[in-house]
Amino acid sequence: MSSCWGSVCLLVFLGAAFVSGKPCQFVGENLKGSHEYISNVLSLKGQDVGLDPLFSDFVRSNSSLEIKVNLMNATLEVYHRIFSSILRPDNQDLLKNLSEADRKEVTKKVEYLKQKIENLTKKLGHVNHDKENILSKLQEIQVDDPLVQRKALAEFKEVFQAASVIICPEC
Repeated sequence: MSSCWGSVCLLVFLGAAFVSGKPCQFVGENLKGSHEYISNVLSLKGQDVGLDPLFSDFVRSNSSLEIKVNLMNATLEVYHRIFSSILRPDNQDLLKNLSEADRKEVTKKVEYLKQKIENLTKKLGHVNHDKENILSKLQEIQVDDPLVQRKALAEFKEVFQAASVIICPEC
């Protein structure tokens, strides 16, 4: 997912949180204290840990966006099938009562709409590729690597907060 899109999602979330009067905070004092202790003991604030975060793409992804993309892809697929059906020479029921000039013009316009749907579907497919890339990256994380473990610990509060927002009905 592009960093621009992640920034937009973050801005929307922060805007909603501040408009509601208080941002949702799920990282309690005990968790903060535990994390701070681990961070100090394992030197999680070092440059080697802060570079190239493990979970930033995942945390910034928006599952409701994923649902919308999937629904929209399904909807666009139906449109594609409808337009293809309209354009088939052996299926002219919709156009049969039109004059030859109108039939040609409607056919031309439907071909244009079909092309627009195809272009939009490709762009939405790119959004799904981003999701697939994120899932693939998560699967490839080397959980036994000490640097990876340090990075994961350093990012824990952010991940915990993001996961908690997903399950909180008030946010």
